Amino acid sequence: MTVDIPTMLSTCIQIVLFIVLLVLSVQMIRESDRSLTAVFLTFTLSLWLFTDLYWIIYDFMRPDRRMPFAVNEIGEAAIFLLMPALLSSAVNYRLLSARKQTVGTVLFAVCNVVLWIAWSSEWVQDILIGVAFAYFLCNIACALKVQRQLSKKEWIGLGIGCTLLIIAQVITFFVEPKTRVVVEIGCYLFLIAGVVYWVYKLIAANKNQTSSKAMLCLVLALLWWSMMAKYMSGGMWYTAFMGVETIALLLMYLSVRKVVADA
Repeated sequence: MTVDIPTMLSTCIQIVLFIVLLVLSVQMIRESDRSLTAVFLTFTLSLWLFTDLYWIIYDFMRPDRRMPFAVNEIGEAAIFLLMPALLSSAVNYRLLSARKQTVGTVLFAVCNVVLWIAWSSEWVQDILIGVAFAYFLCNIACALKVQRQLSKKEWIGLGIGCTLLIIAQVITFFVEPKTRVVVEIGCYLFLIAGVVYWVYKLIAANKNQTSSKAMLCLVLALLWWSMMAKYMSGGMWYTAFMGVETIALLLMYLSVRKVVADA
């Protein structure tokens, strides 16, 4: 029996956080006279909690077997659809309000799906989740554009960086093991740099007293990046990015609470 202790521990910590945030979210719904944003947050946290619970139970029951397309994948797809609903209930934007960013986001999502398929060979699962993932990314891009949280240079830099990341990930399939390790480390360092960038944007926005809606957009961007990085990682890197994801989830609750309070 083989159990990934660090990942298991990170998942348990996330589960405890979900339970606490769910209690607080339900209280927020009552105090805010059933705010739609608070309701969507509660549904999202509930789905994420049950997805983690399913994963951890399956890992204990069948630790040496790959999980088939099951409840947790359906839950992940639902989460990717619920978070845009949460975002659109708080921020006024249209899905095509940032056409260039939307096109770039879709292309990036498609490349991610292709990589998932290459890694897992699970076509149906990866394509279905990939569609929901792309929808989530497009909503974040449009909301960031409407809230004017990224300059033109930042959009260009983000596009170039994501393109180089995909190219580097593709290269790992065609080089020798020693070279692959070097390229993978380079990818991890870039993913860490992305986390630092979004954290910096959040700190700067908070310092400049940016609106609660804009803060929510930036928090979801950090959450998206940490999830994307987690999907591209393995071992201790997976655990590390999952830790960032957990922190981003806490920030998401805090941001939604601020949005509801300002409404």
